[in-house]
Amino acid sequence: MIRDTFVSCRAPKKRKGQAMVEAALVLLVVLAILIGTLDFGQILFTHQAMVERVRGALRWSIVRAYDGTGDATANMVLYNQATVPAGATTGYLGLTRSNVQVTYTPPTAANPNDERMKLAIVNYQYHFFSPWIAKSFANNSAVIESAGMVYKP
Repeated sequence: MIRDTFVSCRAPKKRKGQAMVEAALVLLVVLAILIGTLDFGQILFTHQAMVERVRGALRWSIVRAYDGTGDATANMVLYNQATVPAGATTGYLGLTRSNVQVTYTPPTAANPNDERMKLAIVNYQYHFFSPWIAKSFANNSAVIESAGMVYKP
């Protein structure tokens, strides 16, 4: 018993780099989780911001007469106004006109009250912080909203 005590009280072997290696490994995992959380939060924020912009543009467009092209409604999504501002190249969150899809469904003879407007953001490129997935992710149908037209001439 006494011999075992003396054996365990010996001076520890030299392990100067062990703490540094363990800290580096733990730091790598913590940074990966932190960057992943930032990526996830950015995607949630971007998606919710686009949903709100599309909802606002849809509310704006269903109380007005359809212009035949949907450009005014698309401009509401892109610039939050019906016309393109001077010098504008890209819209909200980097959206372009090709990302905003406006579909108008006119009323039919069978159902004259079924007039609808549909807005969609398509092929939106999400951008990530993390170096492991640094390329963009394209979402084919990021946001789709639809509502019945309220405007009646």
